[in-house]
Amino acid sequence: MDELPRAGIANDDATRKRIDAAVSARNLARASSNTRWDGLISYFRNQTGWRPSYRSKSVTGRISGWDVEWFYHLPFPFASVEWFDIGLYEGVPAEGRLLRSKVIDHTEEISNVVDAIGFELEVRGDVLRIWGYLPRSYDDFPPV
Repeated sequence: MDELPRAGIANDDATRKRIDAAVSARNLARASSNTRWDGLISYFRNQTGWRPSYRSKSVTGRISGWDVEWFYHLPFPFASVEWFDIGLYEGVPAEGRLLRSKVIDHTEEISNVVDAIGFELEVRGDVLRIWGYLPRSYDDFPPV
């Protein structure tokens, strides 16, 4: 998987200046690093079967839609990520028409991985939020 994009890809001078200007204007402090983001990306890329959905907010204000593709659709470069949400529940189809579908809760597993990597995180409902910058932004985060 060495040929796959990593957290720092696409961090050219123009992109870096745009990110730095947004961070400076909003007086944000960095809470993460490319090493941590690469650890998170690698963990989910190496999973077989289910991978959680995710979305992110850029320091410039854009909130992405939810996605499940962990190889090329990620918000590169991660230096622009103000926060990164991960969906914690896996929907499993019902085994018959009259049976309810099941939900597998991955909160403990994903929380432990994210914490071990060293991220600032919080869980609300079925979403885990990782902060790339501080102070923590609760934009569009499930209520307590």
